[in-house]
Amino acid sequence: MNTPETMAAMGRTAKKYHRAGVDALGRNRPEDAVRALRLAVELDPGLEIAWNDLGVVMEALGNSNEAVRCYKRALGVRAGFIEARTNLGMLMLQMELAQVLRRQAFKSSAAHG
Repeated sequence: MNTPETMAAMGRTAKKYHRAGVDALGRNRPEDAVRALRLAVELDPGLEIAWNDLGVVMEALGNSNEAVRCYKRALGVRAGFIEARTNLGMLMLQMELAQVLRRQAFKSSAAHG
């Protein structure tokens, strides 16, 4: 059973992993950042900033679907989290634009093929 003391210790450890993940990202070590941030959210699923930052790393690694999931988790924890809302909105716009461009390229190649 998790006592309040155990929960507090897990929260502190989660924040340490979060900081380690942000530091790893700053040192251009995205794989290390992913590992640390995943540990942070595993220890404290309510740490919205860690979910957001994991989304940022996943987006940078080209995993847009995972990034969307992370941003949504951050917003599930705190609906008013502006940074996560902005990141999610911008990524969704980019994904939609990429879809439109793919459709246009397909139409263009089909018309000339």
